[in-house]
Amino acid sequence: MSGNVNPTYYPFSAIYGMHQAKKALMCAMANPGIKAVLIRGPSGTGKTLVARSLGHITGKTIVNVPLNVTDEQLFGCLDIETAVKEGRICLQEGLLNRADGNILYMDDINLFEHRIITGVIDAVLSRKVRIERENMSTSYDVDTVLIATMNNSDAYLSPSILDHFDICVNIDSESDETGRTEILLRGLEYDADPDAFVEKYREQDQEIHDRIVNASSIVEEHMPDENLRRTIAEVCNKMGIDGHRGDLTATNVAITLAAMDGRTDVNEDDIVEASVLCLNHRVKTVRGRRVDKQQKLARSTVGFNTESPAITKLPHESIKKDDVAPTDAVLDAETGPSDNKDESRLGSKEAEDVITKIGETFKTIDLFEDTEAGRRGQSSARGKRFQQKSGDRAGRYIGSRMTEEKNPDLAFDATVRASAPYQIKRHQEKDTDMAVIIEKSDMREKIRETRSSSTFLFAVDTSGSLIIRNRMVAVKGAILSLLKEHYVKKDRVGFLTFNEKAITMLLQPSREVEVIYKLLDDLAIGRRTPLSGALQYINDYMSMYVKKRPNDDCYVVLVTDGEANVPLDPNDEKTDPLKEALEIAGKINLPTVKWIVIDTEKRYDTVHHSKEFADALHARYYTLDDLRIETYEEINLVRTANAKII
Repeated sequence: MSGNVNPTYYPFSAIYGMHQAKKALMCAMANPGIKAVLIRGPSGTGKTLVARSLGHITGKTIVNVPLNVTDEQLFGCLDIETAVKEGRICLQEGLLNRADGNILYMDDINLFEHRIITGVIDAVLSRKVRIERENMSTSYDVDTVLIATMNNSDAYLSPSILDHFDICVNIDSESDETGRTEILLRGLEYDADPDAFVEKYREQDQEIHDRIVNASSIVEEHMPDENLRRTIAEVCNKMGIDGHRGDLTATNVAITLAAMDGRTDVNEDDIVEASVLCLNHRVKTVRGRRVDKQQKLARSTVGFNTESPAITKLPHESIKKDDVAPTDAVLDAETGPSDNKDESRLGSKEAEDVITKIGETFKTIDLFEDTEAGRRGQSSARGKRFQQKSGDRAGRYIGSRMTEEKNPDLAFDATVRASAPYQIKRHQEKDTDMAVIIEKSDMREKIRETRSSSTFLFAVDTSGSLIIRNRMVAVKGAILSLLKEHYVKKDRVGFLTFNEKAITMLLQPSREVEVIYKLLDDLAIGRRTPLSGALQYINDYMSMYVKKRPNDDCYVVLVTDGEANVPLDPNDEKTDPLKEALEIAGKINLPTVKWIVIDTEKRYDTVHHSKEFADALHARYYTLDDLRIETYEEINLVRTANAKII
């Protein structure tokens, strides 16, 4: 079992910069009401160093939780030796026992299993560990502070887990040349003579220790006044913070920040700094909305990128001035269907050869995580493949259960623990030389877990109506954003395009997602929309695919404006292409395939046929604007610019 960690002593005060992270850790040591601190940042920025150096400032032991920790190691389990020798049920200490009165440290907390994270947080915040397992029903107290670190590029933490952290600090790599030079110098000095380096900063470390002790005594006797309570509540309300943990934590931290300076009165600077430390990770992100022309003007005024009719052409072709897509302002004024007018403006020869630029990328919601948090844009799984119980002996051993199988995947440790309390009685009843007597009722089989695999097929309508309406720029930007934000090198992604010229599988489902970037660059536009043929092709393809990969979670992302105008038989002039396509969509029956429809139609004054296709396919429906996540900083910036314009 992993024990206490005594890392090399690098002085807390010798760590260059990281002022917010240091202040957050000092607050946690000074105020017993602050129980959990999260430090987020890129790899190699000193997150682990600053967290572990805290132990030498406070005199507390850093108890490390390894990434492969088991429930028994973490929370405690039956003491097998005592049970076998004495017949008594006794708890063997876990890491949380050792963390009592010390500091519990979890490096890369986002890579731990969800149940481990929630179990630790519950124990730390409630100050009690409850155990109900292996004939044991017991609990014990634990008073510790959880310090956790994570790399944002690896995986995510759900908003509910983030909310349980009192303080969350984001740190970045030192970009200043002077700062990088100083970090290098201190590292070389420490490597050359650690003892001399520690001695150099001993006095500064002692000053920090004294500040923490002094602040702790002030906090113990301080109660927040009415003005502080009202101010914190007003700040949290204006920031749209859900729940009340943020209010409580911000109040505690504001008081502690004042106490760190030897004050009992909390000023405005303390409240602002406490809000940054305690509320930023609790602020909700908002799904993108349709933006009116005044907001677009505001965005351009304050430096936001706006969509522009960025159209390029192949070197051997020419495009007339009238063929260029109209601006959004012109399109917003259009009414009624305009397919015929559009086609007359864009000849078939030019339409087939037009290539559009890729629009700006942006932070997107997670289309493929069917949870409330994902729909609200509050979390990003970044292509994380979710865990699922294994039906065979493949996968990682995560637990055990009772079994009556003749040849089970035996969990030997759990089986021995289940039999341990009965050994004295069984040896008295049976004449045997066996050290441990195991009966059928003791048998436990392993519960294994494997990572689920996913396949995403993007089916993109590249008809001429998109280029005429200036939507292909945004479509490419949206697709690239989804891939960059969630699924690069994580799961299989396929890419299919369809227009009058051809229905083409440009990329079979593959992990080589980077290929799609090049495909998007070179994506040519056709003239008309054979949606019936595309749906039939996708149905046939996915029917075969799910047979080959029955355990995959499969998604089809249909990106179209829904304006079907080519029937299955191009020579059939009687069949309504739209009705035919809707009928085909309604008949598609792929139980293991989930559909998502992204509507590229922007106009308000026309029927959005993509919504009809989403209903027929039982698909989730989004517009391009729905994909965008806007942070409160962006929204407030737009509001400020609007106010200036008005």
